[in-house]
Amino acid sequence: MNTHNRRLLLIEDNPGDVDLVRLKLVESNSERDVSFEVSAADRLCTGLAALTKERPAVVLLDLYLPDSRGAETFRTLLNQAAGVPVVVLTGRDDEDLAVTAVQQGAQDYLVKGGFDSKRLGRTLRCAIERQALVTALGITKKEHLQFKERFLSRVSRELGTPLTSIHQFVTTVLEDLAVPVTEGEREHLDTVLRSVNQLRSMIDDQLEATWAELGRMSSKLRCDTISDVVKTEIAEQT
Repeated sequence: MNTHNRRLLLIEDNPGDVDLVRLKLVESNSERDVSFEVSAADRLCTGLAALTKERPAVVLLDLYLPDSRGAETFRTLLNQAAGVPVVVLTGRDDEDLAVTAVQQGAQDYLVKGGFDSKRLGRTLRCAIERQALVTALGITKKEHLQFKERFLSRVSRELGTPLTSIHQFVTTVLEDLAVPVTEGEREHLDTVLRSVNQLRSMIDDQLEATWAELGRMSSKLRCDTISDVVKTEIAEQT
């Protein structure tokens, strides 16, 4: 059976832990059709430099290094290696920190001295597979949003002209500029005008929400009184 080599970047400053990981991977590789080639770095800066030269299949990261400690280690790596699966190495007293790292984007964590070759191999393989799934889902969501944006933009253009015509005609009639209208007719025309405004607002809101999800819309905070908000909402509905 052919083997498929995958590069593992191990960022760990303890030579004993580096040797242990290498040994466990040799044992794991002999049992699977996927083997890992280990590249080790003893500093975060060295690991980050290695990332720029060759993208690894997975990173095994110690959170406490000579040039970085704790959660900042993971956050720095994540900013430099977006899309690369990361498995955190942690001591038994720092599992809470490792869990936090997982919540922030790490694929998994391993407690030093608490894993065997099978668990190490399985954890690394699962981390790669989960990251691939996350990436695929992200692409699918983006494609869906782009299709939604194109559809809503077309709907807005196609409906824009007739809605404007309806709005102008109804407004002209309501202002008695065309023909006199009765109170009953005025109520019906008011309903038509509100529906036109609501449809316009609904399409615009959907477009803005889609732009926001695609990151194409900026927002600015503004202070308003409740009465101003209510007046604006009433004006948009009439």
